[in-house]
Amino acid sequence: MKVKAYKIPDTSPSFLATAIESWFRSEGFEAQSFAGPEGTYVIQGRKDNFLRFIVGLSAALTVTVGTQPDGALTVAIGAGSWVDKFLAGFAGVFLFAPLAFTAAYGVWKQDNLEDKLWEHIAGRLPGAVEVPVQVPAPQFHPVKLTPS
Repeated sequence: MKVKAYKIPDTSPSFLATAIESWFRSEGFEAQSFAGPEGTYVIQGRKDNFLRFIVGLSAALTVTVGTQPDGALTVAIGAGSWVDKFLAGFAGVFLFAPLAFTAAYGVWKQDNLEDKLWEHIAGRLPGAVEVPVQVPAPQFHPVKLTPS
């Protein structure tokens, strides 16, 4: 999963979430989105049918859009089916050589898809400056143990 943060005034996570969902649909994906906790949005896009699965092009992406404590917009993109493609490629080398090619092609296409999505996001945030991603501190609550 790749995560980026952008400092940009007057842009909400909901604006970017809507733009990403529209992009998925314009690229021929099934898309869905929902609001999560604390103003976070999750957008999912997938292209899935039997022929795409056989050729190794079954693509699924999940995008999470939110904000950091400093107000920067955060975007995380996770690609689906990577393990399936790797296992198909590994099995293909030993069992059926064309399967290895289609799996490798599927991984390459999916990587290009993620790159295209990052380009679209950058285009929807004109004037944005990429900033370091802030990792929130883990919530730790001490537990008092009492003897029984």
